[in-house]
Amino acid sequence: TRGSAYHRVMELMPFDKITDEINILKLDELMEEYLATGELLKEEYTLVDKEKICIFLHSDLGKRMIEAAKGEKLYLEQPFVLGISADRLSQEFPKEETILIQGIIDGYFIEDNQIILMDYKTDRVRLGKELVNKYRIQLDYYKEALERIAGLRVKEMLIYSFHLDSTITV
Repeated sequence: TRGSAYHRVMELMPFDKITDEINILKLDELMEEYLATGELLKEEYTLVDKEKICIFLHSDLGKRMIEAAKGEKLYLEQPFVLGISADRLSQEFPKEETILIQGIIDGYFIEDNQIILMDYKTDRVRLGKELVNKYRIQLDYYKEALERIAGLRVKEMLIYSFHLDSTITV
């Protein structure tokens, strides 16, 4: 539930309007507006630590996303369907069968005509490596889907850990 709340706030975030002056009070005002319009539920509002969102927005990744949004090159909550050969999941499955994988990519943006793929995580971990080990396959599928759909190369795969307040390169 906490993870879904963070994802909702990040989905609503007007990255193209965020400035260096963003702080907890301004973020709270913004979230209260979303609460008033019904775009954000009260439970979501209470589950999100605004300080952690501010830390993210001032991080290198946050700044890159803000810059991409201002150039209309930021894409959030992008659904995809990827067809892969069934034998990639298990040698027991026939190669000629196709398995469909569907999901929603938290976000990606374009820099220098290449894709920067990113995923938000709220898991309580001690080390970023734990997130890489747990989510690498998921991000590999996202990468494959994006490269097929966009026709561009994925240059970086990043996980932003709200628990660790840091960006982890996959």
